[in-house]
Amino acid sequence: MPIVTMLQDIFSVVKGPYYRKVGRHTQRFCSRAAKRSKNEVQKKLFLITAICADEFIAALIGVDNKRQVDQLKGRVLKEKIRKPQMTAALRVYTSALLTLLSSHKELLLQQTCMQEQELLHTWCEIFEYLPVERQLFNDVLLPAYGQGGIEALSLLVGKNMMEHLFLDNGALNPLQLEALQHIMIEDTVAVVRALKTEKVEV
Repeated sequence: MPIVTMLQDIFSVVKGPYYRKVGRHTQRFCSRAAKRSKNEVQKKLFLITAICADEFIAALIGVDNKRQVDQLKGRVLKEKIRKPQMTAALRVYTSALLTLLSSHKELLLQQTCMQEQELLHTWCEIFEYLPVERQLFNDVLLPAYGQGGIEALSLLVGKNMMEHLFLDNGALNPLQLEALQHIMIEDTVAVVRALKTEKVEV
C-alpha cells in the first residue's frame, strides 16, 4: 500500500479514541518527517517507522486492530494515559526498531545518504526524543541487543512500554516476549525491504 494512502487511512477518523490517544502524535511525527527528510528514502524510513509504532501501540491499548497482539493483551490500562506517557511508549518502540536496524547499518546509511550521527540526530528530532530516551537507546537498548540479542532487547522494550501504559506493568511472560519479538522482526523486515527497493538519488 502506498504510504500516502496508508496515512490517509490512519487519519481518516480524527475524532475517535484512536486519534485522541495515538493518531495525533503519529500525525505530528509524520509531518516532521516530511519536512526534515532530504530525500525520498529518508522520508520512507521515518514514515514507515512511525506507522509501525502507531499500529502496534494502538492495537496494544485496544483503539485499533490493524495488528494482531492478542498475546500481549489482558493487562489493565492506566485510567488516563497522558501525552508524555503515550509519546514515550511510541518512542520506546521506535527505539526498538532503530536498535534492530543497527544490524543493517551499512544499508541504512548508504540508502539514506546520511552519516551515522546525522541519522541519529534527525531520528531524535523527528520523534521528539527527550534526553532520557536518548539515554535509554544508547545506554540500555543497544548494549542489551549487542550482548543478549533480540531476547534481551524485547525484555527491556516490553518492560518500558508496560510501565508507560498499564497498571500491571510486570515483566512479559515467555509467550508475550515471543509475540513481541515476532512483531519487532516483522516491522524491521518491512523497513529493510523498503530501503532495498528504493532507488538512491545522489
